[in-house]
Amino acid sequence: MAQISKRGDSYTIRCYCGIDMDGKKIVKNMTWKPEIGMTPKQIEKEVNKQAVLFEEMCSKGIILDLNMTFGKYVNDIWLPRMQNSIKPTTFKRYTGMMKRILPAFGHMKISQIQPFHLYTFYDNLREEKREDTKCIPNDEAKRLSKSQTTAELSKKIGVSKSTIDCVRAGKTVSIETAKKYAEFFETDVTSLFELIEDTLSSRTILHHHRVLSTILQEAVFDEIIANNPCKRTRAPRVERKEANYLDDVQAEQLLECVIEKAEHPFDVIIPLILHTGMRRGEVCGLNWEDIDFENCTINICRSLLYLADKGVFENDTKTYSSRRVIKVGEDVIDMLADFRRWQNGKANELGEQWIDSGKIFTAWNGKPINPGTLSAWFYEFVRANNLPHISIHGLRHTCASIMISSGVPITTTAKRLGHSTSATTSKIYAHAFASADAATAQVIQSILPIRKKSELRAKQA
Repeated sequence: MAQISKRGDSYTIRCYCGIDMDGKKIVKNMTWKPEIGMTPKQIEKEVNKQAVLFEEMCSKGIILDLNMTFGKYVNDIWLPRMQNSIKPTTFKRYTGMMKRILPAFGHMKISQIQPFHLYTFYDNLREEKREDTKCIPNDEAKRLSKSQTTAELSKKIGVSKSTIDCVRAGKTVSIETAKKYAEFFETDVTSLFELIEDTLSSRTILHHHRVLSTILQEAVFDEIIANNPCKRTRAPRVERKEANYLDDVQAEQLLECVIEKAEHPFDVIIPLILHTGMRRGEVCGLNWEDIDFENCTINICRSLLYLADKGVFENDTKTYSSRRVIKVGEDVIDMLADFRRWQNGKANELGEQWIDSGKIFTAWNGKPINPGTLSAWFYEFVRANNLPHISIHGLRHTCASIMISSGVPITTTAKRLGHSTSATTSKIYAHAFASADAATAQVIQSILPIRKKSELRAKQA
């Protein structure tokens, strides 16, 4: 039976777990501290309960180190393990969230984290300001960004070429970038950028909850704690936003404008996304070998990503289900064939300057295109041509919405988009189902009209 002894304002619970190979007793200890405000009777009841639970866990061999802190587990075990098992972009996002998670839980013993600690953390996050202050370039910043070539500014200011493109397009950049710009042009940050400080979004808070749950569940698998307190905690609520998309008329307007005014490779990329619903990284990651010109199919099996410390690099698709082969129309195949002939001519023209990466969409010299460059170009193109505001990812939503509202089965739509389940598709594109439902009502009415009695009598007469 576990022994309980009081030490100051806490209790030590000791359990004997047999004898080791040297004949020494195996003793395991845990410390339990009552919550503030508990009565002596409540303390006695709870400490006895903890002793019973601790003894049960010891007997099952599921307690390894009750004294391990959350911070030690994350830094010594969890993060090194994750670094070799998840995508670099996901790992970067996880390490970014540790800036808030570790100050709150790092000093605590992982076995002592309870739901009320988590709720307090979420409440604090709701009041916290974003670290990455949004900096929106004004007209002066955009003008200065066009005063020299992209390569020159990138080298002199100390930012990537895609960042220069973002400033030119008026897209949001980090405060670090804004400071470098201001320093180079010898002016104040506020004279070039509009600074916007926001609180953390509900979705960001939910992401922190999910990462915490992942960490604590891993500790359960490692038999360091018996259960995951996040599973006894209600996840932060998120207000679901409707996907941003274009209707049929707007999509056709955009398509015609791109074909008429955009240059290679953008006049091919945009129609391709609208027809296939591919993600930005997926379309940038396409190789020519992925196109089956004879059978009119595209094999989507990789993604192109960008990180500041790695540059542009290739990775797997977002999920296993994202690996897919989709059918496309002859118009798409003809468009790609024409573009391939143009690219071959460009390669011959550049000679040794051309780098054969095998990619369909490249930079001027054949190197893989930076996905950020595509987004920056599209933002500026939409603005310059007074088109409805939409992002590159919004084109994927547009493709999905058109498919669903046109009566394409949800399972087919989900497979084409690379969703793991049709439930994901249903959740994101509820608006399109409403449109499809309205069309269904009209179809049923046309087949089974409900006539008035007077009409039926007149017909019989």
